[in-house]
Amino acid sequence: MSAEAPAPERGGGIATTVLLAVAVGALGLFGDLPLYLGPAIGAAGVVVSAWGRRRWPQPQRTTALLPALGAVTVLVATSPAVPVSELLAGLAGLSLLLWLADDPARPAGGGRRAGPTLALAALGVGLTWVVVLTLTGRSAGIGVAAASLATGLVLLGVLFAVGFSSAPTRRSVGPPSGLA
Repeated sequence: MSAEAPAPERGGGIATTVLLAVAVGALGLFGDLPLYLGPAIGAAGVVVSAWGRRRWPQPQRTTALLPALGAVTVLVATSPAVPVSELLAGLAGLSLLLWLADDPARPAGGGRRAGPTLALAALGVGLTWVVVLTLTGRSAGIGVAAASLATGLVLLGVLFAVGFSSAPTRRSVGPPSGLA
């Protein structure tokens, strides 16, 4: 008799879903929507996305992120341009990326595997928030330039991360297979 190997743990834990719901709910509280409408939109988007990600068949599973993404988009579009709401929007975006990395179709640990990429995105959010805090009340051109700089740094970091993760694999040395 041989014991069966335990099934590998799958991703999609409740922790990342709760983190996303808290971040999107906090963003909804600081928006210009009525007091309970913003968090309700955020919670509905996260719940529908989490449910769809677990229950929908594989071809439709990729569209499960749309309700959460739509909720974040609506809440960001209706939030005032103040540092607190901008920080919460950045945190909601980061938590959405972390939630996407923790996919239930893949083995557990997606958040750890996505750590370097998320760190670069978090660096971009931090840089942008520092720029927002230091340039309040100044020329809009300086703010646009700083935001462009922060976006460029994040994109450069993502390109470097993708370049390093797709490094060529080591091949065996010898004659080509057709010539041997």
